[in-house]
Amino acid sequence: MENFNHISIENISKKDFLMILQALEYTGEHMHIQAFIDLKDDLIQQLTALSDVTEAELMSLMQS
Repeated sequence: MENFNHISIENISKKDFLMILQALEYTGEHMHIQAFIDLKDDLIQQLTALSDVTEAELMSLMQS
C-alpha cells in the first residue's frame, strides 16, 4: 500500500462533492459530531480560496 499525505479531488464530480459536503453537514448536525461540521467548513473555505468566490457563489456553482 502506498503512503500518501495529500488526496486530489480533481476526479470527483461537483455533484458528488456537493453530496459529500451535505453528508458531512447532515451527520454533524444530527449526530452532534462537531468534527464533521468543521471538516465541511474547512473544505468549503479551501475551495472558496482556490476559486476566489464566496461560499454562496461556490454552492450555486456546485448545484448547477
